[in-house]
Amino acid sequence: MTANVPSVTCANNVMISGVGITYSFRCDGFARLCASLPSLSSAHDGEDILFLPFRTCGCVDEVGETSVSMSMENAAVLTLAGLCLGIALTGLLAVVLRKGSLRERLSLGVVYVAFIGMIALPIVRTFTGAALINYMPLLLVMLLALPPAFFHYIAAKTATASHSQIPWRDLALPLTGGVVCIGFWILPAQAKRTMLISGELPPGFWPGVLALSTFVLILIWLIASFAYLVAILRRLTTYRAHIRQLYSDVEERDLRWVDVVMVLLILIWAAGAFSLADENFADGTLFVEELLLALIAGGLLVLNVFAPITPPDVNTAVEEDEQDLKYARSALTSAHAQKLAVRLEAAMQKDTLYLDPNLSLQKLSQQVGALPNQVSQTLNQEIGATFFDYVARWRIEASKPLITAGDASVLTVALEVGFNSRSTFYKAFKRETGMTPKGFRASQLNTG
Repeated sequence: MTANVPSVTCANNVMISGVGITYSFRCDGFARLCASLPSLSSAHDGEDILFLPFRTCGCVDEVGETSVSMSMENAAVLTLAGLCLGIALTGLLAVVLRKGSLRERLSLGVVYVAFIGMIALPIVRTFTGAALINYMPLLLVMLLALPPAFFHYIAAKTATASHSQIPWRDLALPLTGGVVCIGFWILPAQAKRTMLISGELPPGFWPGVLALSTFVLILIWLIASFAYLVAILRRLTTYRAHIRQLYSDVEERDLRWVDVVMVLLILIWAAGAFSLADENFADGTLFVEELLLALIAGGLLVLNVFAPITPPDVNTAVEEDEQDLKYARSALTSAHAQKLAVRLEAAMQKDTLYLDPNLSLQKLSQQVGALPNQVSQTLNQEIGATFFDYVARWRIEASKPLITAGDASVLTVALEVGFNSRSTFYKAFKRETGMTPKGFRASQLNTG
């Protein structure tokens, strides 16, 4: 049988993507895959492509060496897809078995399920092609569910008060996508093949409504994704500023690994967008699909490693603290704040509280006999520093003689003055002195 496969650019290309994952469904994309695996038949003078179930049969004779090359490429894609799928399933199982807030577990579970669904696309289209026309509409639902799910996971991870309810506005897009998905499912099989495989619009009112709805939902997703990205960044900024008011060690609480995930998601989205452009303008000759899957694997690995980690003391309520803080500010006079500032300086100097690596605002407040919010207000208004910066300043001053002497390593000095890591000490030292510990020592020796 001769496989007469023209290069077809469909008028109705559908991009299914989700917070970083993008697939472009085009006729020629399936045609290239047919070089090694599918069985195609041509109709209407050999110009229209009719999708039939994939079969793991021998390569088409006319393709020759190209079919062997495509087989190898397809094998690499399937291998990476299987690897990503295994990583995602492992993460999902950990979410199911993990203890924690319902909101956090449910949101992260949706993230993993959406990733699993989209990662499995190459496997589905290769081994269960008959199910592909019913599987592809599900990708739209996963696309629309990923941004709000990831946002609510971050919100739950940084939450300082328990919120179990998810606003209806965050459910609207996924639910609408579900309705459109059902609409595709109830179409006749031939109409689904025409729309999702051939990329053509069959006659009738309902297929047109579904095509238009899909297009509009994807446009809305682009806007919503950007809005959720901004919301996540604002949430993290607020959270990190808050914990610097409470703890002298924020390294285990600031969720810096989320930044890595965000960068990887942006790179995955960019790779998917480039893949879409490559499919439409260069016939898929420039983009390597393995790169996209490798980025996905990296993002999933970061999630698997860091998502189960629960920061210590995460039960401090921001909203309640902020209300108490306003009340405390109204009761704390300027004279009282000045006296409290003197007591804070005395406690840090005489009792060397800064040497405690786990020093918190609560501990310092107990030591000086004041409310935590009064101490926080005094630090911010009278001394001009957050609790974290205030303690770090004392630790840096204590480290200067040790750095100048040069008898101990930087890590030893950092631990001795109360820091929990070398990197945190380096950042704080450079922020306070404008120099690295090595540069500071050299400057002291030269002036001496």
